[in-house]
Amino acid sequence: MTAEQNIATYRRLIEAVNAGNLDALDELCAADIIDHNPIPDQAPGIDGIKQWAASVHTAFSNMQATIEDAFGAGDRVAGRVVWRGTHDGPFLGLENTGKLVQFTAMHIMRFEDGKAAEWWGAADLYGARQQLDAH
Repeated sequence: MTAEQNIATYRRLIEAVNAGNLDALDELCAADIIDHNPIPDQAPGIDGIKQWAASVHTAFSNMQATIEDAFGAGDRVAGRVVWRGTHDGPFLGLENTGKLVQFTAMHIMRFEDGKAAEWWGAADLYGARQQLDAH
C-alpha cells in the first residue's frame, strides 16, 4: 500500500470511531492490532480497539475527532486530531460534568496489508481534566 492509501485508511478509521461504527473497524484494523497505549483493562487486538472506541462514546456521547494533520511515509501514518464532546459519562475516574471538552491527540500507525497493525497514541488528558475542573 502507498502512503496515500494508508492515510485514506487512517481517515476512514477515525470516521468509523466518530460514527461509533465498531463493525467498520474489522475492515480497517488487523485482528491482532497492537495498541501501544491501551486504556486500563483493554483487551488485546481488535477487541481492545473496539473497547476503546466504545469507551470514547460512553464518556462523551457526541465525541467527534477532526483530523488536523495526517502525514504518511512508507507503512506509517502520523496524525494530529482534535477531539470535541460533552462529558456525560465516566472519564478518567470523573463522573459526568456535562461540560464541553476539547483536546488534542497525536497518533502514529503502522499499516500492513491495508490495515492498521500497530497504533501509538498520546492525548492531552491533563488538558481535558483541567477543562472539567479536575486539576
